[in-house]
Amino acid sequence: MTDGTIRRYNDGEVLSGVQRRRRWTPEEKVRIVEETYLPGLTVSLVAR
Repeated sequence: MTDGTIRRYNDGEVLSGVQRRRRWTPEEKVRIVEETYLPGLTVSLVAR
């Protein structure tokens, strides 16, 4: 599974291939955290 495909198993997914971590600037991090304080938003909603 090193060809970059996504395979689904029951309730989860297995991602293969090269995956890169996201890099957030300090300004982006502040904006993301501030969004969680808006009415009707939660951390999980902002994360999506």
